[in-house]
Amino acid sequence: MQNEIKELKSKLPKELFEIISRKYKKLRPCQRKAINKGLLDKENLLICSPTASGKTLCGELAALKTIIEEKKKAIYAVPLKALANQKYRDFKETYGRLVKVALSTGDLDSADPFLANYDLIVCSNEKLDSLIRHKASWLEEVGFICFDEIHLIDDIERGPTLEMLITKLKELLPNIQILALSATIGNPEEIAEWLNAKLVLDEYRPVKLYEAVLLNHKAKFLEKQDLCFEKITGNETIDLALETIKENKQLLLFVSTRRFAESVAEKIASKVKVNKQESDELKELAKQILETLSSPTTQCKKLARCVEKGIAFHHAGLVAKQRLLIEKSFQERKLKVICCTPTLALGLEFPSDRVIVRDLKRFTGFSATWLRTLEVKQFSGRCGRPSYHSYGEAFYVAKNKREEDEIIKRYIKGKPEPLTSKLSFEPVLRFHFLSTVAVNTEMNEEEIKEFFSKTLWAFQYGSVEGILRKIRKIKNQLIEWGFIKEKNSTLAITRIGLRVSQLYIDPYSAYKLLLCLEKAKNYFTNIGILQQICSCIEMKPLLKVKPSEYEEIENELARKEHLLYEKFDEFELGYEEFLASFKTALALNAWLNEVSEEKLLEKFGLTPGELQSKLQNADWLLYSLEQLSILKGITRIIKELSKLRLRLHHGVKEELLPLVKFKGIGRVRARVLYNAGIKNAKDIKKASLEKLSLLLGKTIAKKLKEQA
Repeated sequence: MQNEIKELKSKLPKELFEIISRKYKKLRPCQRKAINKGLLDKENLLICSPTASGKTLCGELAALKTIIEEKKKAIYAVPLKALANQKYRDFKETYGRLVKVALSTGDLDSADPFLANYDLIVCSNEKLDSLIRHKASWLEEVGFICFDEIHLIDDIERGPTLEMLITKLKELLPNIQILALSATIGNPEEIAEWLNAKLVLDEYRPVKLYEAVLLNHKAKFLEKQDLCFEKITGNETIDLALETIKENKQLLLFVSTRRFAESVAEKIASKVKVNKQESDELKELAKQILETLSSPTTQCKKLARCVEKGIAFHHAGLVAKQRLLIEKSFQERKLKVICCTPTLALGLEFPSDRVIVRDLKRFTGFSATWLRTLEVKQFSGRCGRPSYHSYGEAFYVAKNKREEDEIIKRYIKGKPEPLTSKLSFEPVLRFHFLSTVAVNTEMNEEEIKEFFSKTLWAFQYGSVEGILRKIRKIKNQLIEWGFIKEKNSTLAITRIGLRVSQLYIDPYSAYKLLLCLEKAKNYFTNIGILQQICSCIEMKPLLKVKPSEYEEIENELARKEHLLYEKFDEFELGYEEFLASFKTALALNAWLNEVSEEKLLEKFGLTPGELQSKLQNADWLLYSLEQLSILKGITRIIKELSKLRLRLHHGVKEELLPLVKFKGIGRVRARVLYNAGIKNAKDIKKASLEKLSLLLGKTIAKKLKEQA
């Protein structure tokens, strides 16, 4: 079919067709199949086709058609903020003159009323769930939703939210068109049936992917000639990376841990030479990497040294700005190799010629288990993109012949595992059960049974009874905690239960925070509040107490025990986790007492990226504590909580708060000013520009004067 795009003229609004016909010359197989199965006729669809096969365009066509012809809104939901940002930029650039495009991934305690003025809304799954909890009035105007990366319904952390989100939307908006997209599903027929969707299956990949097993410095391909390469270091993974650089190609190298990502990157970088032009560009990038923190840590310096050679490592221990710099520089082909953990495997488009998956086993307790085929397919899907390549190559590292055979069987010839519901995990179920009652205001037992019978869990297990048994236990907990009440077999949300649901925190965390409030109103201590929020599930994983640290942490606990709101006996169940929460609280307490990122890394093993993540979660829990204290009428501690939030945000002692409110003044510059006798806005006004320039530099000093 040579004129497929022209044949869409009668099926698309005129203005949309003009954009599509300029950008595309023909349809790809999955797009053609989707249209034939009713994509443009309001049919629910599940599209399963390889990475880069054109699934996203299907979502765009259906979304824009809904907006223009039906005058309804469309939502594009994704699992990650970074992916949401990328989709928003793409949609804004392509369709920004035709429809109003919005991005919503932030504040989970808002209905985002401004979205009522937008047509195409890109958001994270969690944000969409939060909007439903806040009963955003504009949601009833939504006529289409696309769920990207739907295979994550199988993920223990993200899956239950996605499953409940789909179940709620089918209930709230029965006429909505649902489109679900994935490259890797082992049971597509079952998932399509649950979605009440037609299935579109296609194996066409516009960029051919060749897969090989790497063993003894030889890459054995199944579909083309084997690859041999020079032995430089004797380590075949590193030598293949060096061969890739020599061929002027790019590589994503997946390993299991942050430590491995850093060490492999350093080893590769030590063997690389760059020319003068590359060197100048990379030195500027390394400088930007260092400048993301006011005081670069040893990790930052290590990363900068690697980047100077065109190599980087990427993991959750880096701060967001560093990760973004690495991703952007790789897309611009400035960086040749990224050594990364699995966090980089989701959705984002990278111009990678090759992928190496070095670590195909994951240690769980005392044994190592093979990674799931679904996960490995996500890794290999990162290479070979239409915008950049004619083919891609994925290499799986084997230690011996037996592993080689297993890799071929599992990952090259094998199919992804079936997706299964993860909803029955009790803390997850508790979190979503409260929100279900909150959204409905009241529910009787039959209505609860009816709702949960529509979940994937009930669909797969053929009965809702197993989950109902857990719900009955959870119901009793929520009644005891005061979040719901029961009358004549009908459950109703309480005022405080509704607020807990809206705050998007675990009900058990909320219960603990409420107990904390009762104690804190009599005596407020920063370390007590910090330890209490660190005991909440939202702060996990906590900083583990190493055997060598036990004595020091317990001695510190003995000194501060009278300041805590929660106490544990050393022989009591849960003492280990209590100690971990205390250690994490000590790290946060050190941060707000102006201990540097480098010292936190050295003393607590807390990387800048982990610190950033913990500070964000801690801030949300402190905000939740503020909101609960308002609701309970315990207003005397709100000022102290607000002050603690500000100190955590800036990482400063209380005396610096008047200074860090000025733009461009962080913890380091504020301390310099304070030590020079400049302690507030009045002092800044009095100080001469010359004095400020000596302390801060002329540009910063001038900007500060303008603000004072």
